[in-house]
Amino acid sequence: MDPSVRPRYAPRDAYKLEMTQTTQHPFAALLAHAPALPTIRDEDWRFSPLRAITAQPWAAPKVAATSLDAPDLGGPRLVFLSGKLDESLSRLKALPAGLTLVRDLPARRLSESDRPFGALNDSLARDGFVLRVARDARIGQPVQIVYAGSDGASFARVSIELEQGAELALHEHFCGTGRHFLGSITEAVIGANASLHIARVIADSSQAVHVGEFCARLGRDARLVLDSIALQAEFARSELRIELDGEGASCELRGLALARANSLFDHQIHVDHAKPHTTSRQLFRNVLDDNSRGVFSGRVIVRPGASGTDATQQNNNLLLSDNARVDTKPMLEIYTDEVKCSHGATSGQLDANAVFFLRSRGLDEATARHLLTFAFANEIIEHIAVPGVQQWLSTRMGERFHGLAE
Repeated sequence: MDPSVRPRYAPRDAYKLEMTQTTQHPFAALLAHAPALPTIRDEDWRFSPLRAITAQPWAAPKVAATSLDAPDLGGPRLVFLSGKLDESLSRLKALPAGLTLVRDLPARRLSESDRPFGALNDSLARDGFVLRVARDARIGQPVQIVYAGSDGASFARVSIELEQGAELALHEHFCGTGRHFLGSITEAVIGANASLHIARVIADSSQAVHVGEFCARLGRDARLVLDSIALQAEFARSELRIELDGEGASCELRGLALARANSLFDHQIHVDHAKPHTTSRQLFRNVLDDNSRGVFSGRVIVRPGASGTDATQQNNNLLLSDNARVDTKPMLEIYTDEVKCSHGATSGQLDANAVFFLRSRGLDEATARHLLTFAFANEIIEHIAVPGVQQWLSTRMGERFHGLAE
């Protein structure tokens, strides 16, 4: 093919690579054919270069013991080590009534078929699970999924199915040690009048690379509350794709990234208002220090006939260093009348007047900056509804904010 005539993504078959007996992972073999992957010429990736991925000779994953830097919420728990379920660390017995866990690699139903890392997940995922919540069942204890990486490139997939009137709280936690890559896909089908609260936390090693996709389809009067928190990684991209496919459906999306050193955290949001009288709320914040980068790309689509849509989108960024950088792109696409939609973004440093005010009350400058930065980030943390996760995050922020505020 003429290299100047490059398709947006290579055909899906290009990702169908088989495992070999060598130490090289098929993912590394794919990277030898870089045109199959997106570049900064692709609109969805123009702020997120893939050097952190393409520059590494990824090895085949090794399922090895690793530190689980995650809270233990006490309820049902799935632990994936390098993409493989570890039953000894998981809790899969004595499940609450109405909750079913099936070990299976579910077929993708919501993720778009031409997305490159989704197609890679199809080829290379080694394990997965299906979580089902029966009609009108209310699961009192949160379900926890821990993805721990320690070496190489690994992939995992989870499917969540909430029947009519069901309620579930879920915590997805990404952690590990050393240099590794994780590609994850979580899909949720939320039935009529059902409710899902989910907290996704990336607290990985400083050398970790993560590309994760969360897709959800909401039925009539269904509700989704999602918090996406990025604390540490070298490169972390979270794609959230929500389809409000039932009248009266609503979603509340919040996100926070605390970046420092040379890390890059990217939130890609896509909310599709497909039916009338649906509601979406977005609030995402970045705290960026050193040479770090933050990316926010939010897209809200209001389909023809989706009158009565109410959508807000806000991105706020706090830059603690002159070398930190943020790229923000909130977008609205409205194809009908009688809607209420708004979006906005702000970027800046700590307010000098606010710092001066706190210093005039007896605080030193470092403490004043600490308090202002904590308050900016804590507006996201304090609203997390999954029990146990908020407390764990508050402790971690307390450990980190002194360094961020210096």
